[in-house]
Amino acid sequence: MNIYQDLEDSIYNIVATMHPDWNILFAYTNAAEPVNPFLVIDVMRLSPCGREYSSTPTIGEDGTKLIQTTTQDHEAKVRFEFIGKYDDQISVAEMAQALQYELRTPTGYELQTINRLSLYELTSLRRLPLKRDTDMYMIYQLDCIFAYTASVTTEQEYTTAIYGTGVYHDANRPPDYVLESEFEITLPT
Repeated sequence: MNIYQDLEDSIYNIVATMHPDWNILFAYTNAAEPVNPFLVIDVMRLSPCGREYSSTPTIGEDGTKLIQTTTQDHEAKVRFEFIGKYDDQISVAEMAQALQYELRTPTGYELQTINRLSLYELTSLRRLPLKRDTDMYMIYQLDCIFAYTASVTTEQEYTTAIYGTGVYHDANRPPDYVLESEFEITLPT
């Protein structure tokens, strides 16, 4: 399981469900710049917090493997960057304000729950002008901290009994000095 990919997918699902018409991409993808305006999602930090929780191993459906689930809570810092040309800054600002507001609505909270996220902290919008060689751009940044839960399920094969035999030569037992033995250990299930 790639935890960063899973987190990015969860964040993308929330934004794309609320705004299917937006151009959304992730930071550092080395892709061509899409049509303006667009949203860039940047997972800046993913920090485990607290202790992990492991379930008691249980016998799986096949009856031959133990299933154990380990859950870890994380704090994820995510930056949403809304980018557009200066002439189109009204629509870029509207996109930024819409997401800032919608993350705190019942629909936003429901989508977060579905995707194992919970909004923990939300900053105010920052407006940054960006001058390029050919044009002027506006960037609006919105930093969020989400609580995020990741679960890993592991399967372990187990044994219900151990059976063994042995032949020991020169066991100091006349007449042939051979000792044969066998054992069986039954494990509780």
